[in-house]
Amino acid sequence: MGALSREKGKRGEREVAAIISDLLGVSASRRVRQHDGDSDILGVPGWSIEVKRWSLLVPHEVNRAWAQAVEQAQRDGGIPALFFRANYHPWRVMWPISVLLTMQSAHMWVEPQWAAQTTPEAWAAVARELLWRQAHEPRS
Repeated sequence: MGALSREKGKRGEREVAAIISDLLGVSASRRVRQHDGDSDILGVPGWSIEVKRWSLLVPHEVNRAWAQAVEQAQRDGGIPALFFRANYHPWRVMWPISVLLTMQSAHMWVEPQWAAQTTPEAWAAVARELLWRQAHEPRS
């Protein structure tokens, strides 16, 4: 990966961390020291967040990035969320619609056809609801 591409990725991660911090009121930040399999954004409990920036949006690249997000989320024990955008386009977020049905990641539907592609604001509404449930529902 070239230096320009790495810088573009870092800028994208900082943008997403700022968007998440603003929408959720959390202190989201980019992971400075990344290793293969680490999520890109820290500070969002229960979520494993991957960030991708492309020059052009190509559907198979989104599906490949989604597979990466799912794999790292399964390792982290979080819910996958893929923030992505192409140059000159707004951010989109891909996340499993099964989180609306269950909080149990073992039953999560993670294939691309069972994932929503929404605005960051729509994702944040779901994330806020899940964070509220985690904080207020009795533990068994």
